[in-house]
Amino acid sequence: MGTRLDGIINQNYNRLNHLDLRILEFIQNHLHESTTLSIAKLAQRCNVSTATVLRTTQKLNFSGYSEFKYFLKSDDAQEASQNVDAVEILNQDIAQTIKMFQQNGQIAEIYRKMDEAENIYAYGTGQGQRLMLQEMARCFLNVNKKIIVISASTELKIVKKYMSQRDVLFIASWSGNIDKYRESLLSLDVLGTSIVSITNFHKNELARIAPYNLYFQSTSIDEVMNINRSSYLTLHLVLHLLYDGYIDYSLKRKETT
Repeated sequence: MGTRLDGIINQNYNRLNHLDLRILEFIQNHLHESTTLSIAKLAQRCNVSTATVLRTTQKLNFSGYSEFKYFLKSDDAQEASQNVDAVEILNQDIAQTIKMFQQNGQIAEIYRKMDEAENIYAYGTGQGQRLMLQEMARCFLNVNKKIIVISASTELKIVKKYMSQRDVLFIASWSGNIDKYRESLLSLDVLGTSIVSITNFHKNELARIAPYNLYFQSTSIDEVMNINRSSYLTLHLVLHLLYDGYIDYSLKRKETT
């Protein structure tokens, strides 16, 4: 049954009579089917009049049956998404993240920028992103590449004063919203600092401003709670692919010199 519908029924329970409850019980037990029924068909299935169905929806503070039916469709869609196999979603996210990395035509240039960089910086817009970048920095020490992880937007403002076109800055963000550090990014872009965005795969301002982009896919499982169970895992994956790829790049470069 629809979780949001339950809440609305509970909020207005004292206003409902036995006919209202009969209609709503049918809808709760047949939510998906109810989203396709006209008011006449629903009334017929519940053995009541269309006027009774209309009054029931109004007691729940809907303007009419059309608005109520739209609500049912969204509630049914939410319930369906919650019943999706989370493991299958995760598998799809991982496969798509690998595919996007493999098809990214900027990867070789990013490796070259890292190889020639005087300094490499990394900034995560949230605690989870920073933890992933710290792990990336630890891995790159194995190939004698030091990555300086910037811990806060205020520090980014300070460090940007010392950045130049010889430096590389990785920025990891789930949303790609740059409100807190737009000014810093724009000034770095003017300086010619190589900025590499690492974001979820959707249109976002960070990816648009940054000349180099890496993407991971992360599917929201619970939109109401704003919980994304796979975001950090696929972010970690794309950073690991970057590390492994850089090792291969370095080996091939040594072979040709």
